[in-house]
Amino acid sequence: MSFTEILNSYSLVIAFPVLLLSMFVLLPIRRWRVRIPLYTTVLVAAVIGFSLLRPGDSTVASTEEANQVLASGQPVFVEFFSNTCTLCLASEPNVKSLTSEIGDRAQVLRLNVQDGLAVPLMREFNAFSTPTFIVFNDLGQEVWRQTGAVLDKGDALAALGLDRSAQTGQTGQAPESERVSSGR
Repeated sequence: MSFTEILNSYSLVIAFPVLLLSMFVLLPIRRWRVRIPLYTTVLVAAVIGFSLLRPGDSTVASTEEANQVLASGQPVFVEFFSNTCTLCLASEPNVKSLTSEIGDRAQVLRLNVQDGLAVPLMREFNAFSTPTFIVFNDLGQEVWRQTGAVLDKGDALAALGLDRSAQTGQTGQAPESERVSSGR
């Protein structure tokens, strides 16, 4: 497992400073008989926190199931996320809104990077930062990607061919600057 995968999986960027801050708050305690149990309590809480911050909210249970969704013949919106990533949490309302807006016209594949099943797909699609949003067309070709930012719902809808202009008969493809030429 690479450093980036570990960073995404455990969100050390957030957890490590919290642990250090806890230790510094306890540092002024002079008596070792009080300090040692408190340090131990903080470390045990950190270990429990790490184990609890590994939920599995992926929409599929296996890599094979994910590949079936990608080969469904429908446009697919893929999200690589982590429940401890602040940008992922900030994007969640946009993702829920997008999911409800597209309905049955496209598939939605949400992959929690903390699940073991997401790791091979992260490597396959070169999605090592969270959040990463990818849109595949009905032929399985990548047509749009956004990484490391709050989801731009309008661009995702346009890439899926489901924006309002597509509903009025105009083209629903993503702008040329956002199209991706490489496919799966």
